[in-house]
Amino acid sequence: PMATLLTMIRNKGNMKSCNRFAEDDLQQRIIPEEKSRIYDQEVGVLLNRAWQMRRMVITKDQACFAFPGDDVQLDYIPLAEIELIIEMKDNVNELMDDDGVHALQLHTDKDGHNSGRSYYIQADSKEGLELIRNTFKILVKAAKRSSEHRTAFRMLQYKVKKVYVSSWFQGLVAILIAANFACTLVESEMLSQESADQTNSSVATVIDELNLAFTILFTFDLLVNAFAHWFRAFVMDPWNMLDFVVVSFSLISLALSRSSSVVRILRALRVIRIFGRVKSLRKIITAITMALIPVANVWLILFLLISIGAVIATSLFGLKDPENFSRFDRAFISLFEVTAGDPWPEALRQANEDGSTDWSSTAFIIVFTVTLHLTLLEVTVAVLLDNFIGASTKMDEEERLAAAEEIRRQQQTSNPLEPLLLKLARDFTDSDDLTDRLRDLYQKLDADRSGGLDSLEFCAAVKKLDFTPRIHMSDSDFASITNDGALCDSRGQLGPAEFETVMRLQIRHLTQSMLQLGTGERSASDTHFMQFGSIKMMMMEQVRDPAIAVVVSCERAGNL
Repeated sequence: PMATLLTMIRNKGNMKSCNRFAEDDLQQRIIPEEKSRIYDQEVGVLLNRAWQMRRMVITKDQACFAFPGDDVQLDYIPLAEIELIIEMKDNVNELMDDDGVHALQLHTDKDGHNSGRSYYIQADSKEGLELIRNTFKILVKAAKRSSEHRTAFRMLQYKVKKVYVSSWFQGLVAILIAANFACTLVESEMLSQESADQTNSSVATVIDELNLAFTILFTFDLLVNAFAHWFRAFVMDPWNMLDFVVVSFSLISLALSRSSSVVRILRALRVIRIFGRVKSLRKIITAITMALIPVANVWLILFLLISIGAVIATSLFGLKDPENFSRFDRAFISLFEVTAGDPWPEALRQANEDGSTDWSSTAFIIVFTVTLHLTLLEVTVAVLLDNFIGASTKMDEEERLAAAEEIRRQQQTSNPLEPLLLKLARDFTDSDDLTDRLRDLYQKLDADRSGGLDSLEFCAAVKKLDFTPRIHMSDSDFASITNDGALCDSRGQLGPAEFETVMRLQIRHLTQSMLQLGTGERSASDTHFMQFGSIKMMMMEQVRDPAIAVVVSCERAGNL
């Protein structure tokens, strides 16, 4: 395997694609020197749903992987980007052949070098795994502390954010907001009795002191929030901007008289902040806000029709009812009140002096009522409800997809090409269509049009594809999917034909694992099940490729 990898890296058959792999680049891929190594042992690494032996070298900054007995680095993990270290116990039987040995799972930062990929490491004994786990825990903590991206300010900000977003802290702030609103209600109740009851003056003093304390606490909460999320995350969150406006008004109110109505209004507005603290309330308000935008068009139509009705009413009933229809503004307000449910003005409902029906006012009332009150208002409610349900459903779907993606990332045991393979398996219609799609994909990956993809070029090109998180491939993964170079051409690269063979084979492996997920104890996502129709077609069509047929036959023989 090492000879194959060196061939892929150093191959001079195509100078256009290999010039960038100079000797200094190769030197950077060498395992760190011995004096900087803290751990250096052979371990099992889960690659393409199979345990493969790799040399793992851990330094104070990174964990490197190489072939056993070799110094060329295949992949590495910056220790500062390891988010979680888990000793696998529940799913051991699904991940490995030896039930007596546990595995270690490393979760990486989705925005880091490894693009959120999960790594699985297996030791030859439980004591060996414990040693690896403790080594990682100590070094990861130290690396996060000393990382360039984790300065003292960043570390403090991270700790403050962890406390601020905790459920107990947000619950405490919600309680303070509710208590402040209760004080506002008591203050409003006292207004009518303040001059009559002398005892209320002392109560008012207590309320003033409480409001001062609430203002200080809310200001502190805002400052902590700003520090924890500074800068873009804080400014781009509308709930944070709402907090900023409310707290700013509260500070302004301290300079005003307590009896000022403006002060009481500003204090009453503080309760709005509770919407951003309680998840269920925040969800409802966000859905309503999203639903109001489409409803604005219906409101515009409603405004125009009321305006037209006001102009007509001014001309028809200006003399008959000057109090309500002598001017446009009066007519508009009168019709708006009627639209809101108030009765029509008495003058429009009266008959003529001779006792006959005033058909002009009657016709106007009927047309206006049918058009606006019975039709357009109902349409407005229907549009609002439809968009509210749509927005709420969209938010639920986004939360579900985010949770499913997190679970998929944590449980990922297949190769990192899974997002790309899933897209191909979902989109293609037949074998010829899959060939066309793979040909187009190869053109995107082969940016220099050299007609060959070596390990480094393939890994770099795949990472540029539009997937979130990005696909992180290593030389070790490349060696795994190409059967240690057996599926490459004579240059150690993937030409168009070799690329199609490799990708079809990987899709086949993926579909087999999906079928196992569908029938095993673990549940597969709905997306997986929707692809099963394509799976059967694909597995039947793939036997047409002789190279795949040979590999499949070898795999079956190995299993037997």
